[in-house]
Amino acid sequence: MSENTALSENTVARTALGWLESRAGRGLLRPLDVALAQLVAAHAPDDEAVWLVALVSYLGAQGHVCLDLSAPPAQPFDSTDCPWRPPATAPAPDGVVLGAPGDNTPLIIDGTRLYLARHYDAEGRVAAAVRSRLALCDIPTGAAGRLAGILFPPPAEGDIDWQCVAAINCVLHRFGIITGGPGTGKTWTVTRMLALHLLLANEQAPDEPLPRIRMAAPTGKAAARLTESLRATLPSLPLPDALSAALPAEAVTVHRLLGAGRDGRPRYHAGRLLPADIVVIDEASMIDLGLMTQLVAALPEHACLYLIGDRDQLASVEAGSVFADLCGQGGGDFSPALAARLEQEGVRVTANNGQQSIVDDHVTRLARVHRFDDASGIARLADAVRRGDTRAVHALREHPPVDIRWAAPDRAALIQHAVEHLTPMLALAVEGAPAEEVLEAFVRFRILCALRRGPWGAEQINAQISRALRRNGLASAASWYPGRAVLLTRNDWSLGLFNGDAGVAVIDPAEGQLKVAFLAPDGQIRFVPPVRLPTFEDCWAMTIHKSQGSEFDHVALVLPESDSPVLSRELVYTGITRARKQLLMVGDTRLLSTAVQKNIARTTGLAQQLAVK
Repeated sequence: MSENTALSENTVARTALGWLESRAGRGLLRPLDVALAQLVAAHAPDDEAVWLVALVSYLGAQGHVCLDLSAPPAQPFDSTDCPWRPPATAPAPDGVVLGAPGDNTPLIIDGTRLYLARHYDAEGRVAAAVRSRLALCDIPTGAAGRLAGILFPPPAEGDIDWQCVAAINCVLHRFGIITGGPGTGKTWTVTRMLALHLLLANEQAPDEPLPRIRMAAPTGKAAARLTESLRATLPSLPLPDALSAALPAEAVTVHRLLGAGRDGRPRYHAGRLLPADIVVIDEASMIDLGLMTQLVAALPEHACLYLIGDRDQLASVEAGSVFADLCGQGGGDFSPALAARLEQEGVRVTANNGQQSIVDDHVTRLARVHRFDDASGIARLADAVRRGDTRAVHALREHPPVDIRWAAPDRAALIQHAVEHLTPMLALAVEGAPAEEVLEAFVRFRILCALRRGPWGAEQINAQISRALRRNGLASAASWYPGRAVLLTRNDWSLGLFNGDAGVAVIDPAEGQLKVAFLAPDGQIRFVPPVRLPTFEDCWAMTIHKSQGSEFDHVALVLPESDSPVLSRELVYTGITRARKQLLMVGDTRLLSTAVQKNIARTTGLAQQLAVK
């Protein structure tokens, strides 16, 4: 029977497709959601699978990996005019469209969770890669703790040095997670963890090659920041030159680590493994399920994988919340078995039997903030938002610390505030200052918006700032002028530039022409003629999502005028923690309270796959 014949006989499916197509025509569903439904309709025995595949596909675009059939349906499927409701109980596999785990069908049902087959396969691959690295390594008892004494200062009496605990816990296993907020010393800890790896390897097998170490981050700007931190930290390590030389001098993007070509396909994969023994991924909260699947597929079986990040930040833009799922509730207490082993290494931690995930013992949370002093309002506000403590947030609003200002929505005041802070950078660019100085001035200030569009979105604020700069004589009427800041919105593999990279127009000293300067992950400046840039937008303001992996001395955090589905605790926390020295909070206090009380909950199954049975 042809697909057209099958569709003509399935009148219920035609009704479902008609409703789905009408919603796609109004922008409520993607064409892809409808296309998948049409494909399934040609083979499904009834309309149930047609509705389910459209809903699961739609949820994937919202960041969910699967559909939880025990939860209410999502918009627009919950509208009163939708002629269908998801089944109250999981439908039985039919072996054609809907299958059980292991079946070759477009949809997979696992308990109450319904997946597109590729998402189910991806979660399984990540879970298997993590599970295979959880056993203790063959390291002589006491060796890690003894050598850690070279790298970490002794803690104060009665204190637990969680940075030392994190390093030792990682080297005892081939998988580990170090999580913590800004300023908790994650990079400092990681470099010492790697140094500890090298000391152990050199002591156990002095005639063998040292481990090959690679460090990466999801975006170019995050990789550049990691490289900068590495270079600042490495000189303080008490290591022989031969061991120091084995530490990475720079971090790269995950795509570059995997050797992605111009078409985005990785050079390294299951059939051609990455030449590395230890891989560290920073800003791991930004990694989506698809990229993580590519990464673990390319890892040799013996290789160690360590993920570093802040589990309270926003999850990836694409589907999944891999880092948060893996962190779970771990990070403070360890199982009695691991606590006993850590005590043999010279550190004492709290032991309990409450692990919810088999990964909990591999997660160490750093809570002590070293970047800010105890009086830091930014640190206190970030912690209050992270905990969902609206009382503490309001207390900081009523009695603001010196590093936080609060302002009601006033667009003219915000634009003037931006002009004042951007003037020094624009002046440097006009004077022909070195690109390094201009880019350094550029990261001193940024407006971060919760939304991209709308009266208080990044697009409109960028347009208003550009007009204000021209009125004040700080920008010319020409399309390009020294100091114009842009944000790329598309990858260009040939140039090595990626979506989210920010640059500033400067005079190229080698040619005397106006070019856009970008800071590459290796710390070098890359000059690109404006005509060669992929698609871009102005970057006086940017969304909080785009700011992940970056930090600025002064941040103006702008909330929308009304509630939005994207407004959440994680979004506000991420925006606040981009500020190093000063924070201006712009928006309605009641809306801030609403956001602080709202968690992002992505539907995934990775945590369940790694749950303690």
